[in-house]
Amino acid sequence: MTDRKVKIGQAGIANHGRTIVCAIRDAGNLQLVSCFDINATANKLVAQEFSASASSGYDELVSDPNIDAIALVTPNHLHAEQVEKAVKAQKHIFVEKPIGNTVAEALTMINLVKGTNLTFMVGHNTRRRLVFRRAKRLLEERRIGEIVAVEANLSRPAGLQAGLPAWKADRKTCALLPMMQLGIHFVDTVEYLLGPVARVSCFAANIAMPNAALDSTAAVLQLESGIPVSLSSYYVSADAYFLRIYGTKGTIHCFPMKLRLELLENGEFKQAIEEDTSSEGAGSYVLQMREFGDCVLRGTQPETGGEEGLRALAVVEAMSQSVENHVVVETKEILRRG
Repeated sequence: MTDRKVKIGQAGIANHGRTIVCAIRDAGNLQLVSCFDINATANKLVAQEFSASASSGYDELVSDPNIDAIALVTPNHLHAEQVEKAVKAQKHIFVEKPIGNTVAEALTMINLVKGTNLTFMVGHNTRRRLVFRRAKRLLEERRIGEIVAVEANLSRPAGLQAGLPAWKADRKTCALLPMMQLGIHFVDTVEYLLGPVARVSCFAANIAMPNAALDSTAAVLQLESGIPVSLSSYYVSADAYFLRIYGTKGTIHCFPMKLRLELLENGEFKQAIEEDTSSEGAGSYVLQMREFGDCVLRGTQPETGGEEGLRALAVVEAMSQSVENHVVVETKEILRRG
């Protein structure tokens, strides 16, 4: 690893922003030199803790001549404008998922970066978790035979808890809340594991949140290979986190801290193997930010760049249109219209 460190400024340092700040610290090739958050007190404290400058606004942060790159851990609907300003300031860009609020915004951002030498990375860390890297290897080894189907659920009770940002409960700034904030992790991960999503059907309801926010969602996806995927995400239920891949010779069960491989022989249960990944901690975030630093330093492309961010968002946008129009939506149509 080179001794040089990429000097980075971060917008959004509270809540999940804290996770990224710590990942920047632990990446080894990044140095936080400036930060901004609308919470001035929190911003000042993080700046003091990390020996960084506390910017008074995003414009000041992104125009700082002392930084090479910007990390955006900000609301979805702000990404497009913030990325445009970062490109104009010639800063490399890390933006948390989703890449933007709409496919049209995502395409604009991607086009802005084209033709520059800037790194543009979208924060889809989930595919980098040990359990999914291991699942990928098992699939490549064909340990569970032909893939039959996938089912997954990623949910949490954030919509029932105090302190939820108003923009998340607003369908104009977060159209399909659980899928936009949670389910999209598994959308990207499924595409990483098994290939692109071709079409989508989705159902959603407002159960418990104010402002008629669609807080409970369930979708059926079909991959280009034909494999069906059922994906649920709720913002008003107990935590849920699992992804299961069913095959003709077994099943891979992916959980936050373990993988369980169940093998069949002639359709009968044969063996179960469990692997513990609980030591990982925040490792996927550190790997993600280290990769960002390496891409900036070496001029290489990130694993989850603009195109990957665009595809994941397109699937969620297809879900929104399916809910609105009660139809099956083709992902390619979303990308074409975007």
